[in-house]
Amino acid sequence: MKVICITQARMGSSRLPGKVLQLIHGKPMLEYHLSRVKQAKLIDMHIVATTVHDIDKPIVEYCKNHQQAYFCGDEQDVLGRFYFAALDVGAQPDDIIVRLTGDCPLISGELIDDAISLHKQGVKGQYTHVSLDFFPRGFDCEVFTMAMLEDAYHNGMTQAHREHVTLYLYTQSATVVVPLTTGDPLWRQFRLCVDELNDMRLVEEVLRQLGSNWLLASPNDICQLLLQDEQLANINKEVQQRTAH
Repeated sequence: MKVICITQARMGSSRLPGKVLQLIHGKPMLEYHLSRVKQAKLIDMHIVATTVHDIDKPIVEYCKNHQQAYFCGDEQDVLGRFYFAALDVGAQPDDIIVRLTGDCPLISGELIDDAISLHKQGVKGQYTHVSLDFFPRGFDCEVFTMAMLEDAYHNGMTQAHREHVTLYLYTQSATVVVPLTTGDPLWRQFRLCVDELNDMRLVEEVLRQLGSNWLLASPNDICQLLLQDEQLANINKEVQQRTAH
């Protein structure tokens, strides 16, 4: 049984175009994401799933230059993109798929491993959504089997199902939601994903304050910075989350 991590990433964000390769202290945002994912110990392979469009060629070139596995698929059918990315590396029904998004530069390898472990503890064949109820947006992680991804690909027929990889799975009786409660309820007020300019400003400042510890900083390290500095935490306070979940 393999654990295959797939990060969706594209340049065509409506609110902050090109954000995944925008430089933060001299490094593309995607580089922070990939480096922190590598800290997870339970992932066997990691794929960046981008699109076939010319606008996303810089992501492909970045992956080629950094020996990062990638897959190019449909822009609108994100569910299909994930499915074929997994097939491209020979995913089998019992293999575990981890879903991430490239706009989370501070993603935690520690939490990814926790989510995978929780999934493995579940009933075989179940889809496990590990809800990070006590963590900020930006640490988001979903875990499910290849069999469940295939089910969603063949049976999730609405536009919403195709745009949001796991939306179909939420309607199925095999779905269980497991809260990861090792965090602090106070952390829920923060957001560390990047959708708008103020999100980027916050991440830039957090990374500046973390300094050389940015790679190994734990969720607690990061959230304590925000708890201790109200002005820092308020940089992106007005940004609204628009994704389905």
